[in-house]
Amino acid sequence: MFVRHEAEFPWDGGRGSGPQQPPDPLPPHLRDLLWCLRRTAMLRPLGQGRDAHVHLLLQRGFGDGGLGLEHLLRCLVVGLARRATRPIHLHQPCRPQISDDEWRLLTGLAEAARPDRVAAVLAPLVGSRGAELAPVLAGIAALLPR
Repeated sequence: MFVRHEAEFPWDGGRGSGPQQPPDPLPPHLRDLLWCLRRTAMLRPLGQGRDAHVHLLLQRGFGDGGLGLEHLLRCLVVGLARRATRPIHLHQPCRPQISDDEWRLLTGLAEAARPDRVAAVLAPLVGSRGAELAPVLAGIAALLPR
């Protein structure tokens, strides 16, 4: 259900002549969370197993809440896969750009306290079932630093 979204990435072969990237719009903790989400979505079978790199980053970056975040990210990935009305575009973990679908997920995370807003934000991804993911996003939001 998740699609690699890399086709339009201009690669200059490492010569440094490629386009300038805009400054990172995300704070470090959200950048780490997005990296972990992307990496978790790559696991097969979906939602099974544990990625050691994700586990380590979440434990180091979020302390005791890291284990809960890891579980909730797996729940989010499985929930999205089961409810998606179309393929969801996630970039490769190391890519600095953020896809439109990733922005929707981050916006849903920011609106996690309001299930009606989460449903509206996630509607293009999961149709009328967006509110079902609100508790997962609220759990993730509760474990993030303020």
